Amino acid sequence: MTTTIYKSSIPPIEVFQGSLPELMLQSPNYKGRENLPLMTDAQSGKTLTIADHFKLVRAFTALFKQYGLQRDDVVALYVPNNIYLPAVHQGILSAGGTISPINSAYPVQDVRDQIESAGAKYAIAFDGNSMLKTVTDATAALQVRVVPFSKLVAEALSTKAGEGPAGDHLPLVKPAKDTLAYLCFSSGTTGGFKGVMTSHMNMNANIMQSILADSVIYSPNAVYSAFLPMTHIYGLNLHIYCTVYMGAQNIVMPAFDFELFLKSVVKYQMSHVYLVPPIMVLLAKSPLVDKYPEITESLKFLFSGAAPLSTTLAMAVTKRLKSRIIVCQGYGMTETSPVVTMTFHYRPDSKIGSVGQLVPNCEARLIDLETGKDAPPQGTGELLVRGPNVMMGYLNNDVANAETLIGDGWLRTGDVAHVDDDGYWYIVDRYKEMIKSKGFQVAPAELEALLLAHPHVVDAAVIGHWSEEEATEHPRAFVVLVPNGDAEQVKKWIDEQVAKHKRLWGGIVVVDQIPKSPSGKILRRFLKDRKDDIVVGVKSLVAKL
Repeated sequence: MTTTIYKSSIPPIEVFQGSLPELMLQSPNYKGRENLPLMTDAQSGKTLTIADHFKLVRAFTALFKQYGLQRDDVVALYVPNNIYLPAVHQGILSAGGTISPINSAYPVQDVRDQIESAGAKYAIAFDGNSMLKTVTDATAALQVRVVPFSKLVAEALSTKAGEGPAGDHLPLVKPAKDTLAYLCFSSGTTGGFKGVMTSHMNMNANIMQSILADSVIYSPNAVYSAFLPMTHIYGLNLHIYCTVYMGAQNIVMPAFDFELFLKSVVKYQMSHVYLVPPIMVLLAKSPLVDKYPEITESLKFLFSGAAPLSTTLAMAVTKRLKSRIIVCQGYGMTETSPVVTMTFHYRPDSKIGSVGQLVPNCEARLIDLETGKDAPPQGTGELLVRGPNVMMGYLNNDVANAETLIGDGWLRTGDVAHVDDDGYWYIVDRYKEMIKSKGFQVAPAELEALLLAHPHVVDAAVIGHWSEEEATEHPRAFVVLVPNGDAEQVKKWIDEQVAKHKRLWGGIVVVDQIPKSPSGKILRRFLKDRKDDIVVGVKSLVAKL
């Protein structure tokens, strides 16, 4: 069997083998810039300089040692975006701990499940929005020390520990590839949520893989949006590490607020915005954008991740903004720390709609969905990835590890992809979300992109609806419409655009909102669980899922 291995066009980099905090201290971007702003609160304007940040790192390191944190103890963080979070993360790791960030929207049961699964000894909880009570209730029967976030920050700001030497951290006693830094939780390629074991080396590698891939995206002089959840690997890698390593300013929002974001772009002259496709939809269609025409004066890059961004939507945003803003995207997953591909802006042949090219030290294969063998060159198949950024494995889950880590360093992503002759990658959809309609594969992302191109559609999601009568799945769309939008007109228009097997044989359901995760991924399982919906465009008006 022929094995086709795709490699990055960028020469391999040497991966730093020390701890994450040591890597951060080695950045060349701090010298002479210590008093420049690093983290700024978008609401209050409160700012931490580079010097403030590293003083706090030392203070948090000392505090966690005082708390009794032992090497490899797990600290759960249940805190929304905050200007102090990067220093908290680096302080925990400097004290020898491991971090398990918890989605700030999780209810009590989910918080309890993650804390228990991760084996956390400490839980840092934000004091507002009932989050402290949620953690207190979640840990009632567990041996976990709960620390209010405000108390932790107040102690760090008042302690003299921050005046100590910059290198006051515990050195690694095991190789960086074997030392656990993060336990983020992911659904992976199959099944329920699992703890992803991310090592210091995984993070070290991916930070430098990203930064060295494109010095245009990562610049000390850029001003970055920071509303992506820092509890998610996308926001964590970007705002806890990459932009901090660059010594660049981050404008921090505790939660995404579209109008506050637009105001912040103008107020802080934001240049680089990392976002997810649902926010691209807002930029393309929300009337609020017209209130802030000045946003185009500073914006240079819009970088989309976490879910596929269609060419149609990317072009709609550039047309709406009427500027030379570059819209691009990348690809990754929690299991790859996360970046696998990204657009290289110094290359004039960058292709809209592509997730870019492989970052250095990353290799890829494509496996044919039907045969299980390597797809022919430039073919389509399930994407396999290998590199120093690939996780150590799933925590206490041999079955998932056997399904996902298939030997010789290869990780199954569960994503369907193809690559063109120039090495540009395109994500078709999730393997497990592909619809098998009348014997043909249908990618929900393709139909969603078309739906979003219709002027009546504000947001959309597509699932496979099983038809007992025809013994096949039918594509069914869930749409949010503009006032007085016509679902029947939308269905007729879509069906005229696509091949027969891709038509919305399952009809259209009009909803108020598409369920999504904080990172912007469509939560299709909630749509599949819906019952008694009114369905437009099928013989029966009421269909039970």
